[in-house]
Amino acid sequence: MAEISQALKDKLQLLPDKPGVYLWHDEKKKIIYVGKALNLKYRVRSYLTGSPVDRKTKRLVEHIFDLDYIITNTEAEAFALEANLIKKHRPKYNILLKDDKRYPFICITMQEAFPRVVITRTLMKDGAKYFGPYTDVKYLRRTLRSMEWIFPIRNCKRIINDGSPQYERACINYQLGICTAPCVGKISMKEYRRIVLQIINFLTGRHTVIIEEMKDEMQRLSTEMKFEEAAKVRDRIRELEKIQNTQTMYFTDEKNRDIIGFYQEENLGAMVVLKMRAGKLINKELYPLTQIEDAAPSELMAAFLGQYYTNVDDLPHDILLQVEPDDFKVLNEWLHKRILLPQRGEKNQLITMARQNAYNYVEEQKLSHLRKTHRTVFPVQELKDKLNLPKLPRKIVCFDISTIQGTDTVASGIFFENGKPLKKQYRRFIIKTVVGQDDFASLAETLERYLKHVIENENDKPDLIIIDGGKGQLSAAYSILKRFELPDILMMSLAKRIEEIFIPGQSQSIILPRSSSALRLLTNIRDEAHRFAVTFHRQRRSSRTLTSDLDQIKGIGEKTKFLLLKEFGSVSIISQATPEELAGIKGIGLKLAKTILAQLKQINSSSTRLSSAESHSIDSH
Repeated sequence: MAEISQALKDKLQLLPDKPGVYLWHDEKKKIIYVGKALNLKYRVRSYLTGSPVDRKTKRLVEHIFDLDYIITNTEAEAFALEANLIKKHRPKYNILLKDDKRYPFICITMQEAFPRVVITRTLMKDGAKYFGPYTDVKYLRRTLRSMEWIFPIRNCKRIINDGSPQYERACINYQLGICTAPCVGKISMKEYRRIVLQIINFLTGRHTVIIEEMKDEMQRLSTEMKFEEAAKVRDRIRELEKIQNTQTMYFTDEKNRDIIGFYQEENLGAMVVLKMRAGKLINKELYPLTQIEDAAPSELMAAFLGQYYTNVDDLPHDILLQVEPDDFKVLNEWLHKRILLPQRGEKNQLITMARQNAYNYVEEQKLSHLRKTHRTVFPVQELKDKLNLPKLPRKIVCFDISTIQGTDTVASGIFFENGKPLKKQYRRFIIKTVVGQDDFASLAETLERYLKHVIENENDKPDLIIIDGGKGQLSAAYSILKRFELPDILMMSLAKRIEEIFIPGQSQSIILPRSSSALRLLTNIRDEAHRFAVTFHRQRRSSRTLTSDLDQIKGIGEKTKFLLLKEFGSVSIISQATPEELAGIKGIGLKLAKTILAQLKQINSSSTRLSSAESHSIDSH
């Protein structure tokens, strides 16, 4: 930590002997850590005296610049405030639960006369009832599809109040049987609310209560000779029993429980919450953890509980934990003494299940990273094995020449590292010493210039150079490589017709199967080099054409060119003008105007022939 400022020293002197929350700031006034304390004075000063016990705290102390604090009445209040501030500011050195705003909730709009069931990602104190969050969105949507047939309530946005009907016609959902149409007075508010209460029981796992109510209703409807309506209730009972039979009963006491397990490995970690409602396991929630390096299991559990249960009104009867969290007594008081730490029996087996789910997630993340890496590295490894190369060609350069009838000849050098393009290492070369069309000489000039650059910049040295062409091109290129005495750079060529690979010193070409990932890598590199060269060539020729069409006309200077372009806007429009129109420009007579138009016509005719040749050159490439 830098030297403590006088302002910070003054704050440390004024710290009270009371519980509260403290916020460390860095030099940019950004909050980097939020903590709670039973005694603010002793806890805060402990950061600045003695040596930090772990690496994370040491890094934190090095960036401390300023301090804020908030006094609370109790440590439990401080705990809740700390969790809210961590969620709000997401400080760099706090253990973070991945932002739960990305996970959806089921919201029942109880503040409305005729509530709806909607999906939301925002928790609000608006009188609605929320269930979730649901980290498995597929499970959430499957749950809602099951509900809409069993509990027919509206999902429209119509404003419906109790009393006389506000609308003349119901929507198609009423015809489909998935809405009771309160908008046209088909159901009273009392009956509608009874269905809403069944939905709440369903989401909390109390299926038995709902089934008993539905059986009573079915019996009543049968007694009243309303057999068609009774049949609909019967079908809903069957659907509900089908769902009930797919869920395993763990406890017969029908208590709600949260089972929390976790797994961490270096800076990867996850918390899993198994949601048990009315004795049945109904949902699994998974939360990746970040910034957990050097964090102890007890610290992880305490941080998670604080963030997870903040603003939760409906706590489960039991909260089963894998490990005892830090500040256990305060946490347990805050959670109304719901925490259990089972060491054996069925409850401990459930914790093992939660931990296994967390472990599987972390393993998947590690494998996912390996798969992404192998997607590009594996072809490089196969290339080494199939071609029997002496080393792994991690850095590969490929050259290509682009020209049209020997004009504006350019070369490209593209760079791949570990099977992926590294565009900051791409190179373009304007051929300077070759007259006319001579691909061998152009390639020789390109290689010489590139290898001089490599000698001066050791970090840019490739493992393998690929030449686009056959034996002849490879032989010419390899003689230049030998002249520079760089034996650790390999070389090969790739001939396009049947994708033959030529290697110096081997008389026979190598042909890899079309399914080979190594061949796909080579062709991708060769095609990228060709694309880059052709693009550069077109840019060069286009630039030359734009600047030189008027330059090629004898008898006009810079001032006249400027006046022509100012008056007409472009060379194309100038070429379509009449001699009389050109003669209207100051300094251009009728004779010069005719000369200008004749020469532009000749230039355009030549450009058309070149474009045809370019098209043929690109196609044949």
